[in-house]
Order: sequence, then C-alpha cells, then structure tokens
Amino acid sequence: MSNRRDRSTPKFTRRRILQGGVGTLALTTAPAFVRALGDPVPGSLFTLGVASGDPSAHSVVLWTRLAPDPLAGGGLANTKAIRVDIEVALDPGFQHIVRAGRKWTRATEGHVVNVQARGLPSDSILYYRFHALGQTSGIGRTRTFPGRFDSADHVRFAVVSCQNYNHGFYTAYRDIVAQDVDFVIHTGDYIYEGGPPGTPIAPGRGHDSPEIMTVEEYRNRYALYRLDPDLQLAHAEVPFLVTWDDHEVENNYAGLNDENGSDPADFDVRRRNAYQVYRETMPLRPRNAFRLRDGETRIYRTLRFGDLADIHMLDTRQYRSDQPADDGFGSIDDGLTPQEQAILEGVFEETLFDREGILDPEATLLGRRQEAWLGYRLKTSRAKWNVLAQQIMATEWNLLTTARLQALLGVFPDPLPPFVSSALASLETVFNVDAWDGYAAARQRLFDLIDATAPSNPVVLTGDIHSSWAANLLSDFSDPGSRMIAGEFVCTSIASTFLTLDPRITHEIVSRGVGADNPHIEYFNGLFRGYALCDVDHSAWTTTYRAVGDYTRLGDQTDPFVLVPFADTPVDTDAVMRLESGFRDSDARIETTFARPLPNFLPFLP
Repeated sequence: MSNRRDRSTPKFTRRRILQGGVGTLALTTAPAFVRALGDPVPGSLFTLGVASGDPSAHSVVLWTRLAPDPLAGGGLANTKAIRVDIEVALDPGFQHIVRAGRKWTRATEGHVVNVQARGLPSDSILYYRFHALGQTSGIGRTRTFPGRFDSADHVRFAVVSCQNYNHGFYTAYRDIVAQDVDFVIHTGDYIYEGGPPGTPIAPGRGHDSPEIMTVEEYRNRYALYRLDPDLQLAHAEVPFLVTWDDHEVENNYAGLNDENGSDPADFDVRRRNAYQVYRETMPLRPRNAFRLRDGETRIYRTLRFGDLADIHMLDTRQYRSDQPADDGFGSIDDGLTPQEQAILEGVFEETLFDREGILDPEATLLGRRQEAWLGYRLKTSRAKWNVLAQQIMATEWNLLTTARLQALLGVFPDPLPPFVSSALASLETVFNVDAWDGYAAARQRLFDLIDATAPSNPVVLTGDIHSSWAANLLSDFSDPGSRMIAGEFVCTSIASTFLTLDPRITHEIVSRGVGADNPHIEYFNGLFRGYALCDVDHSAWTTTYRAVGDYTRLGDQTDPFVLVPFADTPVDTDAVMRLESGFRDSDARIETTFARPLPNFLPFLP
C-alpha cells in the first residue's frame, strides 16, 4: 500500500475531468448551361470540401465555403458577391440531374454557400456539387428521409461528439463512413476554442492560434478542423444532424454566463461571434438562422425518419441557468456538520455543498419555451422511437466511491488522517453539476413531461463526457426496480481525452464508482475514443460502441499514448447494448449482449 503516492493520479476536479444571410434554394430543373459545364478537376476554391445535413422527405441542406486561403479568413474577403451554381443528381456521374440552381455568396457571410435543396425524391441517395469562378467542388453524397407517414423498417446512424484537434486524429470518422450509415448525429463540441497544446501529439496536430474570440478567429478555427481529411470525408459521404455544446463558444458557459464570471454584456459579444460562425459552418435549415437583433440561434428542432423515428435535437447551453456549486462537483447532503463540510471542500478543492442550488426549482437547462416545444413534439409524435439528441448526461451519476478513491490515491499520505476518513464516510452524494445532475428540478420536469405525453420508446443520446455509457433512466434512481422513463446511450469522444492522454487510471477510478453507487448504469468505458453506432428497427434498438485503440496493448504501461487516436489506430467493437421496443410497458432494461473484458489498472486496491 505504500506505493499509492508514487502513482501519477491527476487531480480529480470536475472542471478537469469534463473538460447570418442564409437563404432557401428552391431548385428547378437543371438548365442546359449548367448541364454543359462538365466535370473539371476540383480547384482551390473548395479547400473545405462539401457537406449536407438536416434531410426531410423532399429536401436536404447543402454546404460549401469558397476559401482558397482557409486559415487566413478564407482569402476572398475583398471580393464582390460570387455566383455559385449547384447541381443535385441521382448518380455520381451527374447523368440524371434532378435539380439545379444558384446562390450568390458574399464576404459578410464568409463566402459560405448554405442552401436548402427542395423538391427532391423521398428516401433516396443523391449526389451534389458546386461550381464557381470556373472551378468545381468535389462530389458530395447525401440522402433524403422517408416521409413522416411512410413505413421505414430500419435506420443505422452514428452518434459522435467532442473532437479536440489537439488531442488526436479523427480516425473514427473513417470507420463511420465504412459502416454505411444513413446519417451522423453530432451532439456538440465540434471545435474547441482554446490555444495550442504545449507539446503536440504529432507534428502539425494542434491549434494554430491562441484562444479565439472574433468572427474571423472562429472561422479560421472551423477551417482548421474541416481541413482534416477524415472529417471532410465524413461530411462528403453522409448528412449530419448537429447541435452544439459549450466549446463552440467557451468552456462550460451557461446562457450569458462564462466560466470566468465576465460581464454578461462582454460575453454576449463573443457568443454572438461564435453563434454567427457556427450558423455559417453547419448545414442547418434557414429557420435555424442566427438573429443579429438578440444574438440567438434557435437550434432545437425535430427531424423525422418515416414512421420509425422522430429525432428531437435539443439545446442545453443557450437558455440554461448558471451552474450551481461554482460549476464544480456538487453535493446535496444536509447531514454533515459545518466542520465536516469544510474538511471535504478542502480535500476536493471544490465548493461542494450546494443543496439549494442543485435542487433549485427555477433552474433550467432547456428554457421554458424549449420545454413547451418538446412537450408538444412528444405528444404529437406517432413514430415508433422518440430520440432526444442532446449534450449532457441525463442519468444520475453519483461519484461517491470515485471521490473517496481519489482522496485515497492522490490527496493525502497513507493512511488518511482520521478526521478525513470520518468526513468521507459521512458523505453520501457527489454529482457533476454541469450535467442534468446539477439541475434536479429541470430533470424531473423532463421526466414528468415524458410521462405526461407518453411518446413511444423515448431514448436519450448524449455526448460531452469523453467516455461511453448506457443507462436506464428511472423514475426513482434510488430504487433499481422503479419504472423506466427512457434509455440513455452516451457516446465517447472522437478525439478529446478522458482527463488525460492516458486515461487508464481515471477509467479505473470512475468504473469502480459507477459499479458501487449506480446500479441503473448498465455500461461504462472511459478508455477509448470512438463513437456509438445505432441500429434501430420496430422491435429493438441496438447500440454498438466502436472503439479507436489497440485492445491488445492495454497492459502496455511503457507507452502513455497507447490510447491516443492516431491515423493508423485500429477501430473495433468494444460493447453492444440492446433495448427492446415497448420497454416502458414492461420490466425491460438495457441489456449487454457483448462487452470485451478489461484489465484492472489498480490491482493494489481491494
């Protein structure tokens, strides 16, 4: 036991672990002059590739940006408006063009082309490209969805999040394209706002500027990310359904409150800049426009995949109340003495005890208008599955054992002082207050809303936490046998680390706490980067956790980068979860059908 202090265990604070002019294009039959353009070699105007998103039965949003110098404002800042022609076809050779049109793009919008192509055949694979100034983009592949009342037997899609360019390569996207998915859901942290790493993991793999603040800086940062060949490939091959989290603006912001306690009026300027560029860069419909007057973007919306799934994309950042407990870990315990509370807050260096803030009945994550909108959407849904795609974990996650282990491993010498051991023994709850755990009343309103509207088979899809989870959302988390409200599947990150580049010790500490204190959580893995692959039909939902990393090298303690995603890192299945349709009317729970065994990274602990 004397070797505890020799182990390199990171400080386990919550902050460290978790760390306009767009129009509608009504395309018409392709005119002869467009069909005669041919197919020249793509030129330097289209360095950032092409993308599509938000399909409906008869439309899809198409995107590109004219940027010959993408990391320096695009390189066209002083030019006049540029005409861009767009073609949509049934085949990659563009022999059967079904729609074509044009869009003028200007420097004020970063020379972005973001258009809604309408009048398309439903449930179809389509191809598209752009022409401008004598150059032609690469060819994009997209699809439309089945109509709302059309029968859809099956859908396959990927859930992704958190792609910090500093932390690794986007290897997972190459695997996603190989899986032949219908679309990708991105739950946020598409970019990160911070500066470059102290030491890049590979030459050139790091942010190329300090922390970003202005419109041009946000444009350049998105350009850096879009230059990644695997991300660019995924956008060209598959439509994306996107929502944001915090790093698209600033870490852990809440509404107009940033993490540094800045004047909200000052932070509003930065948030407006970030929202404007997010709106420019993502394939979003015109109704999701950036509104200069109030600096907002209504990003919550519903997309329908036939009669199989209604996908409700939520926003838990723009309208949320500020986090309780000074945005650290938080506890609702009220049986400890003031002395015990002071001891524990000293141990964890957190404003830990904030029962009033965590239980505040007025606190919100969605805002009243979005809550009402979601209630209407759930009530009127006729789909077999109702998907709530959002940012932060909805399940209760009590870190009690994890917190005790961290104190045992890294805060005090062995043995712990008696007064610390006594205080730790009295502690009952430790929560991550940036997630739904910090907004208990808001989560109860969400659960009550699901109960009242009774949608078919509600499933929550989540990102944010850089690790993989599956959880049964219960009416009473203290009673494992209580009624199930919904299932939740949390995808790990594309690249962002689980606290450190080598997450093995962190994974072990969290894993032990998950098992000891959270029986409703079916699965957890913090080792691998990757994504969640979802296969859904009328009888069941199956989530396959695809992991980027060499499973055979988990025991190699000589290489601290063994779990960093590099370009040649293999991708394999780590676990498979299944949830039967009709679970709300039965005793069904999420079931593990496959999970790879993992080594014990802290064998000296009991």
